[in-house]
Amino acid sequence: MKRLRRWKVPMEFGLVIVTLLFFASIAFAAEGEAKPDFGILSLLPPFIAISLCIISKEVIPSLFIGAWFAGTMVAGWNPIVGFGKAVELLWDNLGDPWGARIVLTSLTMGGLVGIMQIGGGIEAIVRWITKKIETARGAMFITELSGFIIFFEDYVNTLVVGTTMSPITDEYRVSKEKLSYIVDSTSAPIACIAGISSWVAYMVGQIGNQFNNLGITYSPYIAYLRSIPFVFYNIIALILLTYVIYSERDMGSMLQAERRARTTGHVLREGAKPLINTKQADLQPEEGIPKRIINFLIPLGFMVGLILLMLLITGGWPEVSIPVAMGEGDSSKALVWGASGAVFLTLIFFKIQGLATWERLFYGFMQGMSSIFFGTLILIFAWAISSAIKEVGTAQYIVRVAGSALSPAWIPLLTFFVGAVISYCTGTSYGTMGVLMPIVVPLVYSVAQNHGAELVDILLPSIGAVFAGAVWGDHCSPISDTTIMSSMFSGADHMDHVNTQMPYAFVAAFGAVVGYALLALGISVYVGLAIGTLASCALFYFISKPIEQKA
Repeated sequence: MKRLRRWKVPMEFGLVIVTLLFFASIAFAAEGEAKPDFGILSLLPPFIAISLCIISKEVIPSLFIGAWFAGTMVAGWNPIVGFGKAVELLWDNLGDPWGARIVLTSLTMGGLVGIMQIGGGIEAIVRWITKKIETARGAMFITELSGFIIFFEDYVNTLVVGTTMSPITDEYRVSKEKLSYIVDSTSAPIACIAGISSWVAYMVGQIGNQFNNLGITYSPYIAYLRSIPFVFYNIIALILLTYVIYSERDMGSMLQAERRARTTGHVLREGAKPLINTKQADLQPEEGIPKRIINFLIPLGFMVGLILLMLLITGGWPEVSIPVAMGEGDSSKALVWGASGAVFLTLIFFKIQGLATWERLFYGFMQGMSSIFFGTLILIFAWAISSAIKEVGTAQYIVRVAGSALSPAWIPLLTFFVGAVISYCTGTSYGTMGVLMPIVVPLVYSVAQNHGAELVDILLPSIGAVFAGAVWGDHCSPISDTTIMSSMFSGADHMDHVNTQMPYAFVAAFGAVVGYALLALGISVYVGLAIGTLASCALFYFISKPIEQKA
């Protein structure tokens, strides 16, 4: 049996290669003609990548094989050319200015954490908060509250909350799986419905483009604000998270992880591969160095303040109002400038206090960057397969198949379902919005005209369903950037995070489905939302168990 397990992963990858070559042989028999519309075959690349991630727990090879398969399809089923296309997608995404800025931000943030460890800031804040918090539940509530406070940018949320709360939750034996679930649940779900965030410009832009094309004079921003109550999944997921923490109950593999952490103190399972090494002995402050809380708060303030300022400046402030600038700001530029500026100011701040030599501070920066390299690499491979999936038309196929099933009253529910499938398969909420919005808004407009219905009554729930479906897949897909970053900055094994969080995403999605179904039956949005939330919480209660086992 041991020998069989040893060969399990090579056999899995070998099966994929054989499958790829089988399709290649079919293509060559058909004279190597590439099909512009791959139909149902467009589902194969994400299916292969996600399945291999879950089965083998080897994320990078799984993502590359998925991209390779997609490249092979695009190359007329030629696996050799397809391999080259997969490699090309890697450098294209790494060379893209937006992607390069996100990679540099991640590495710089890791370096900042390393500097803060050298200066004793991390140790000081852990000591202070552990005095204020008496239980693991308190530590988790503080983590959730931190996520609510940093609402304006999902990447900043994962960066700050994950790195800040990781050592604190470790002290109270909260598993890395649970921490990454809390971090992930308070990033994209909040940023989408915050009203003022880096997401707003994109979402309002998607709505506005369709309104302009159709001659709809309604304000796109008002339409977005009024659609927020219909983003059922986000709201229910946040309420469910609060209930999960309060009840101290969990289910499935998350329950096993929490019981392991509480009883043994092992916040990671044996054999786990965290995306960041948060416990490097050589990054501890030197003996005799004062452990001051300001050496945590000031660097954190540098980073958050600079990111927020740069977000406003890139959005046109002070020429435009703060809400407009927040929505129009370039988040990737704000992130990299803010993180880099925070590193520079923190180095000066620590040196003035005489906390360490320049050599020691730079060492902390380099070690912090290296500790996060693996997670950053996964992010690049996830972008590559997202681009590959776009080339084979996976999202367009799903929309085309599901579009024929749409009917007026059930448009929001079916839109949520289609959006959830697309975002899970592609790992991108923005991409899902970009695909669905140009289809759903014209469809609703046509339905309203044909049935003599009030346009806004059908339009707002449908727009909200687009956002909800897009966030669901982004929330639990193993190839989603925010899911990867939640694992990365929480110090969790990526696939452990995905596998433990997914049941909670499905429970929240169940409540969203109930809400949209009631909406189709004529129930008001707030009653439907309330019943959907109760349905999710009740379902969770019945299938969960207390973390602390009775003697």
